[in-house]
Amino acid sequence: MSECLHCDINELLDKWLERDGASLAELAGRVAESLADMVLLAPPADQSKLMADVLANVGQMYLEKSGATEGDEPSRRH
Repeated sequence: MSECLHCDINELLDKWLERDGASLAELAGRVAESLADMVLLAPPADQSKLMADVLANVGQMYLEKSGATEGDEPSRRH
């Protein structure tokens, strides 16, 4: 493992996608399941806020990485 969790996760995802018959939709579903598991680790009173933060971050990262946000260039964040 490296010092960059984001990089480690992307490396793992890339390895899964290199497999024969790999499904991007299935992999995305598994990542979503892991995010749901992480949200459930929070105290019940904090779970809805954390879920909102997760969804907001996914949306923001999509906009930034797709270049839809003015001034941002597509890249992998480190």
